[in-house]
Amino acid sequence: MEKGLRQGDLISPLLFNIVAKGLNCLLQKACQLGMIAGECFDEDKVHITHLQFADDTILFLKSRMKFILNAKGCSVVLS
Repeated sequence: MEKGLRQGDLISPLLFNIVAKGLNCLLQKACQLGMIAGECFDEDKVHITHLQFADDTILFLKSRMKFILNAKGCSVVLS
């Protein structure tokens, strides 16, 4: 392997947290701008667009092609 970090590298967790926080901020901003829309639960009291835990991210989007493409665009910005 010629690119990336080796497993066990001391800086890996820090870099992961920076990227995960960046994705979180991008998704929140996209929601505020109306570029994506999440699902509402419990009679519209709970509004969720995404959940992040450890190294997993789950998206909860309304089923519209523009929301899916915009969410995909957020992840492309970080790569």
